[in-house]
Amino acid sequence: MFAIAGFTFVLIILGILAVLLLMSVLVVPQSDVYVIEKLGKYHRTLFSGLHFRLPVVERVAYKQTLRIKELDLMVATKTKDNVFVQVPVNVQYFVNENEQDIRNSVYRLSNPENQMRSYIQQNIVGSLSKLDLDEAYGSLHQVGLALQGELTEKIGEYGYVIKDTNVIDVEPAPEVKDAMNQVNASERKRQAQILTAEGNKAAAILEAEAERDARRLRGEGIAQEGDEIAKGMKERIDKLKDAGLTADAAVEWLKFNDGIAVYTALASSNNAKVIMMDNNLGPNWGQPMTSEDITRSIIRADEVQGR
Repeated sequence: MFAIAGFTFVLIILGILAVLLLMSVLVVPQSDVYVIEKLGKYHRTLFSGLHFRLPVVERVAYKQTLRIKELDLMVATKTKDNVFVQVPVNVQYFVNENEQDIRNSVYRLSNPENQMRSYIQQNIVGSLSKLDLDEAYGSLHQVGLALQGELTEKIGEYGYVIKDTNVIDVEPAPEVKDAMNQVNASERKRQAQILTAEGNKAAAILEAEAERDARRLRGEGIAQEGDEIAKGMKERIDKLKDAGLTADAAVEWLKFNDGIAVYTALASSNNAKVIMMDNNLGPNWGQPMTSEDITRSIIRADEVQGR
């Protein structure tokens, strides 16, 4: 009887020891830390891996993650020009991986997200109240940087690191959006009309300049052609004068010979049927032309051309 009782007692003791041994073993997961208290007071911080503790005397008071967390919230405020807007904000943060910051994160701040919400609300309202709606759209990046700086300063003392802050957008009320779209559409239409008018003006200027240049070139061509004709006439008159004719007689002979050339061309044309000779085409202007005049003019022209 006593032997059985003794054996049972030993089993109980061994069972208690086994339970205490199991309670003394701690395995901390990767990216987590355990805060250990001894008799109700902070004792140490355990990082990932296998650890041992004194059962009952030491307990895991807090389990803190070192992973990055995200906080999303929507801030309602109004801009400098009294437009009510909704501003979506995203904040990424984590606990700094050193023992003091871990202690601060679990003992000094009971609800870090609520505290950050309050700071974000104050910062966004303060920033956008100094900007009108158009300025707010163009300043989202700067507002996000200012928010990150303020959160780092105020939350950093509690062991938290602000990795990034994103002020995503500025969303005015639907009726404000519709009004902005109408204004933008009107402005785009006005700009298009201005561009069209400027294009038409430029085209008209180019067309006028092209026409002016064309007229100038035509005038220059006509002038050059006249110069060549005059030069040719002078050379022909000079040849006739060299043949012994006076200047007036030379001019009359040129008229006569040019007239003969015109009639010859008309006579050789397929469309010419009847040719009426001008009776006043003789060498003595205004006098009837005889066959002797025609013969003499042809001989004289041949002599001149042969010189």
